[in-house]
Amino acid sequence: MAIKSEEGREKAPDKEGVRMKGNYLGDYLIMGIISIIGLAEVVHLAAMFLGLPFGRCAMLWGGLSGTAVLAVAGMFFYHWKKGSRNPEKVEKRNALEGILFLVFAILVISQLIFVCTGNTACREGDMTLETVKSFLAADGIYRINPMTGAAYTAGMPFRLKILCLPTLYACICRITGLSPDFVVRILIPVIVLVSCYASFGVLACSLFPAEETVSGRKRACFLAAAALIMWVGTYRYGMDGFQLLYCGWRGVTIRNCVLLPWLLSLCIRGKWMSAVLCILAEACMVWTLYGCGWCLFAALGMAAAGLYRRKRAEKSLRER
Repeated sequence: MAIKSEEGREKAPDKEGVRMKGNYLGDYLIMGIISIIGLAEVVHLAAMFLGLPFGRCAMLWGGLSGTAVLAVAGMFFYHWKKGSRNPEKVEKRNALEGILFLVFAILVISQLIFVCTGNTACREGDMTLETVKSFLAADGIYRINPMTGAAYTAGMPFRLKILCLPTLYACICRITGLSPDFVVRILIPVIVLVSCYASFGVLACSLFPAEETVSGRKRACFLAAAALIMWVGTYRYGMDGFQLLYCGWRGVTIRNCVLLPWLLSLCIRGKWMSAVLCILAEACMVWTLYGCGWCLFAALGMAAAGLYRRKRAEKSLRER
């Protein structure tokens, strides 16, 4: 909607207002994943503090997660149908944009093949797989020490004990009948990889909205560059590319490669309530020693930058 200035002339809407339009497909995908993680945390805490059998908690998680996925899918189809009645103007694609998207697709497919080989996982110092197996064997949460095979004789840090990813993976194994090795080493890393590029895709759409000139070319270039950086980043342990392609089941990988890009896109579009979901999801997955709290710091930084931008814009208007 155009805004009239003091001289009576119409002024174009601000880019920030354009970027705050609806959700993208990637938004619904990541919202569904965060909902599943949140429900796993609920089941995890119930099993740990109430002493419920793990099998019963897994069935409860399956029912709640199915309901959440259906709800998110319903929201997507509702907004998609609503948006199809008022389609936005689509920029005409050119050869360069097609080539960039092709490069992006080739890079992502090669990464999927790399992860699906199953022999690329780096498990040095990681006990996720053994912990998942102990949950299934004991039919309970943290009853057997995966390092010794005996019952726990000493406590473990509470902050580490409430993280829910091992419970999530064990629930998937119990419900689907898949082996823990397949779920942890292949299935989850593939899901995280797809979610990573869905998150970067949403960020690209937020940075380069359709109303901008050659936005499609800019998005394609952004995504191709992101996929290339992930490949290049496999050279060293701790780099995001290494985490994504070698340790895709870890909470720090999900935080760095899925939550943070999505969080930035949400802040750009002014969707602060959804940004809170990223902060809560990180708290359910990342141990303190691995930098828990980065989503909160990123959101605060984006909020401060937005406030500074608005203050400068208001000052500029007053000076005019």
